[in-house]
Amino acid sequence: MFLRDYRRILVVGAGGGGDVVTAAVFALKLRRIGLDVLVAAPPWERVVVDPVPGPIGLDEIMKFVYKGDGYLVVDGRSYCMRGGRKFSFQASNVASALHEPIYVYSLKGGVASAYRGLLSICRDKNIDIVIGLDVGGDILAKGWEEDLWSPLADQLTLCSLYKLSSDSGVPSLVAVASPGADGELNRDYVIKLINDVVRSGGYVGSLGFDKWDIEIFEKILSKAVSEAGKVILDALKGFVGWKIIRKGTRRVYVDALSTIVFLMDTDIVYSMSPLAETLLDTSSIDEANRILLEQGVPTEYELEREVVKLASDGDISGAMIRKARENILGRLHKQK
Repeated sequence: MFLRDYRRILVVGAGGGGDVVTAAVFALKLRRIGLDVLVAAPPWERVVVDPVPGPIGLDEIMKFVYKGDGYLVVDGRSYCMRGGRKFSFQASNVASALHEPIYVYSLKGGVASAYRGLLSICRDKNIDIVIGLDVGGDILAKGWEEDLWSPLADQLTLCSLYKLSSDSGVPSLVAVASPGADGELNRDYVIKLINDVVRSGGYVGSLGFDKWDIEIFEKILSKAVSEAGKVILDALKGFVGWKIIRKGTRRVYVDALSTIVFLMDTDIVYSMSPLAETLLDTSSIDEANRILLEQGVPTEYELEREVVKLASDGDISGAMIRKARENILGRLHKQK
C-alpha cells in the first residue's frame, strides 16, 4: 500500500464545512491498516449554521485544548463565538463524536495563514505527508464551470499543500472523495478532470470506503453535519439514485462510485489549476475573494455575503440561496 512509506500522516478536510467529517472517516480507515494518522481542517461553516460570512478565525474559537503557531487543537468542548452567537462547529463536533482532538487553522489570512498553520502542525507533530481531502472534486475546478459554487476554500488549501512541498519539503497529496457528492461540478466532469491528472502522470492511487466505515460515518454524523458526507454513507448502504441537498438548490447522483477516494500528486494538480497560482501569495480572505471575482469566478464567501443581505429576518431558504447566486452571476457577467 503506497502510504506505508510514511510514518505519520495528516488528513485535512480541504473545503471547510463538512469535509472534516469525511477526512476523519478516511483517517480512521488508514489507522485500521496500521498507519498513524491525525485530522485537521480549516473551520468555515455553511451560512445556514453560521450567518457571519467567511471562515472562522482562531480568535473566535473558545475552550480550545492547545494553541500552536497558527493553529489550535480543539475537542468536543470547543465552540465558536461569532456575531454575538455561540455555536459548535464541525471540527469540534467530529472531535466530540470520536473523543479525540482535531487540529484547526484559519483561512482568514488567505494562503499565508493556512500555510503557516499547516506547517506548524507538521513540525510540531512530526508529520511525514499531508493529504488534503475534498469531497466532490471542486479542488480540480478550472473556474469557468457554470455549476461551480465554492472554489475559494479548496483553492486556498491546494495552494497551501503546494507550498508545503515546494517551500518546506513536506510532501502532500490531493484526495478527491466521492466525485460530484457536493452537488456542484457534474460527476462525469469531475471524472474527466481526474483522468486529465492521470494522463499528466499525477495519479497516485485510490481507496474505497467499505462496510466497516458505515459505523464510523454514523457515529460522526450523529454529532456533525455534512450532506456530502451523508452521500457516501447512503452509497455504502446501497442507495442508488438522485438525492436533493443544500435546501433544494442542488442534486447528487449516488451509487458505488460515491464510495471511492482518488489520490493525486499535489504539484501536478496545482500546475493544472488556472486559479491556484493567482491565489498563492494572498494574505487575507478578502484579497483572495477579490482575485477570484475579478476572474469572473463566484465564491462561497461572496454567496454568504449576498445571502446575509437578502436574509433580513434571519430565515435562510433555498430560494434565497438561489437568488443570491443569481445576483452574483449577474454582476460577474456585467463585468466581462
